[in-house]
Amino acid sequence: MDKTSLLILAGGMGSRYRGSKQIDTVGSGNESLMEFAIFDALKIGIRKFVLIINSKFPEDYKIRLRKILENNDAELNFVIQQTDTLIPERFHSKLQNRKKPLGTGHAVYCAKDVIDGPFLTINADDYYGRQSFENAAELIKNHQISNQFFGMTAFELQNTLSENGSVSRGICRLNADLLESVEEFTSIQKINGQISGQNKKGESKELNQNDLVSMNFWILDASFFRLAEDELTEFLENTEDLPKSEFYLPSVIDKAIHQNRIQVRVLKTSEKWFGLTYREDKENVIGEIEAMQSKGIYPKKLWQE
Repeated sequence: MDKTSLLILAGGMGSRYRGSKQIDTVGSGNESLMEFAIFDALKIGIRKFVLIINSKFPEDYKIRLRKILENNDAELNFVIQQTDTLIPERFHSKLQNRKKPLGTGHAVYCAKDVIDGPFLTINADDYYGRQSFENAAELIKNHQISNQFFGMTAFELQNTLSENGSVSRGICRLNADLLESVEEFTSIQKINGQISGQNKKGESKELNQNDLVSMNFWILDASFFRLAEDELTEFLENTEDLPKSEFYLPSVIDKAIHQNRIQVRVLKTSEKWFGLTYREDKENVIGEIEAMQSKGIYPKKLWQE
């Protein structure tokens, strides 16, 4: 696992959370949610970490993370995602009225100059579970990640909802254990026992609670960056409403599948997701962390000085 990286998407604006959810503390040792992912990644042997951040990411928290990873003989890279990061100059004028970066597909693409091997992607504000990391490690150790085969961890939709508002998820369709398609849905919420969401055309669709969803836990090969570059160029050329449109990570994968450029093995999990989407989610997250600490899954304090 020495050549494997963990890529953490930590550059979101946190508008629904009303604050910097990526660094908000939820552990009894004043740890952020992403630190539990870092802890799990270290357990499976990952020693290279890449954080995609925005320009307002606190300097004191950078220092904290550097110290943690230095103490664990691990490498840490910060990459700032801005609207025009790695965007060809000919498209800059089309982006001049955009107020935020282009989305998760662009965020991962921003790491192309610092990652040259297999890597996992996660959101900084989501908890995926120790088993998700162990399953991903098995794929990589068994040489099942390459320029033709990627992987992903899929959660059941019912286990990924917030009681405090709507969420966005990639709804997955499978053929055996291979991903057939992944479609991004926004505004997903459960009302009167029925789950519904909006597809990228803005159409409202009913969804099944057992649908498998992408939570941006992907196991990728560095060849992903070429796929992302091709799709990003097409997105910039053909999207009319660039100030508001999103370039999603699952959309890059979906396009490559339909072009027969890759196959994606799906690792199903029944683990319950939790995360910080809304400020009101924090109490639940703290409770979940405390429950795992009481079971001995995590120590009361993740890091020793």
